[in-house]
Amino acid sequence: MDIKEVKEEIKKEEELLVKVFQLEKFLKKYKKPLIAVVSLFVIILIGNSVYSYYKENKLINANNLLEAAIRGDKKALEELKSDKKLYDLYLLQKGEYSKISTPALEEIKAYEIAMKSGDKKKLEEYLNNPNYHVLKNAVRVALIRIYLQENNHQKAVLLANEIPPYSKFKEIALFLIHYGIVK
Repeated sequence: MDIKEVKEEIKKEEELLVKVFQLEKFLKKYKKPLIAVVSLFVIILIGNSVYSYYKENKLINANNLLEAAIRGDKKALEELKSDKKLYDLYLLQKGEYSKISTPALEEIKAYEIAMKSGDKKKLEEYLNNPNYHVLKNAVRVALIRIYLQENNHQKAVLLANEIPPYSKFKEIALFLIHYGIVK
């Protein structure tokens, strides 16, 4: 090693020492706020984990309770009645539509009634209701089937064109129209 390399090495070490002293000074000056921020961050992470665990357990318990009630467990059914939304979900699964009053289940209730009836008028009412959004493509396929049975190919094609291309129901609708399959 020559003198120049030694000087550069010493200079680098001095710079490193200066930075270490600056960091130490910074840590001494802001020790309490840094500890508070880190502590707050850790508390938020722990709180979020606990809350997620609580929500997941609540959902699992509700699921198990609903499943037990569906299997016929009277105790679970009585416990289920204390949660109106879950009880309405139970009623929906059992087909007791007239007793359901949860607004979130109204669309599913109307869909179930329309689909089980197979009545063209009820299916069209469901399809034309601006409050219903989720299950309209399934209703369109059911109506396509009915229109094909009535030999109204033009109306069936119009309904098929209303189904978005990314929907799996589009394939079914096109298949029905193409092959004219009706039973």
